[in-house]
Amino acid sequence: MEPALPRLEDHLPDLLDHVRGLAAEIEAGQLQRSDKLFQRNRDFYTDGRMAAIEGVAPGWQQMAAQADGATLHHVTQVLIALHLLPEYRQAAQRLQTLLEWTVLYHDLGKQVIGGQRDALHAFRSATMAARSLPKLGFSGSTVNPEALDRWTRRVLGASVPAPDGKGSIQDNRELPGILEELEQLFGAGSAVALIVQAVMLHQSLNVVPEWPNPGSLAEAEIPRCIRPALVPVLEGLMLADSDAWQLFEPVSKAKYRNSTLATFVAVRRAIGG
Repeated sequence: MEPALPRLEDHLPDLLDHVRGLAAEIEAGQLQRSDKLFQRNRDFYTDGRMAAIEGVAPGWQQMAAQADGATLHHVTQVLIALHLLPEYRQAAQRLQTLLEWTVLYHDLGKQVIGGQRDALHAFRSATMAARSLPKLGFSGSTVNPEALDRWTRRVLGASVPAPDGKGSIQDNRELPGILEELEQLFGAGSAVALIVQAVMLHQSLNVVPEWPNPGSLAEAEIPRCIRPALVPVLEGLMLADSDAWQLFEPVSKAKYRNSTLATFVAVRRAIGG
């Protein structure tokens, strides 16, 4: 039996209290405006709290410094959306824990330059999660540093020019090998492997037709890259990620939730799960 997983609230209790409180206010109708939420987040992230999160998720402060804190605000909104998500509320504690860590790391490596979309941030964020999680008490996460370095270089090098000529996108031909090496490093189905896989693949499915991901997997690639055990983690992350953009827009939120759920019906069908 796998030992109890390290909880995000044990490492960052102030952050969890903050997002749970905001989620409760939104659910009760006490907080109804995005500008008010933005200011509440600005007030929360003192230098001391930022330093505490940096210790758990190295790269947090660099991520937060870009685009006037846009990604910092978004990640906070995803944590709020997660706590409002039925799939999270109904989940067993292990899945809840996996989802919390996955959300924390999912955009850690995002680089916002000139307002352009960062199509490689999921791969970059996954390498950062893989290097951080073993230091936080996850069982069986002691890995050979040289092997982890090799894997990191492989992930960061897995890119091809974008079809539109604007930057680069992930090279999905590399994904099966990258994911296999990850499982060799941490163990198939382990907490660290599932968190890192979900972070890595959260830009690999089209869940919102109006905003397609340029590095999306082809249907034939899905069974080679997504294991059944990963589906609830990846689904929960992508539902919360979508909801976070529509926290105060219930019609759009419901629309995109339904399209995300439909995508995962197709994923389960493709992998036979």
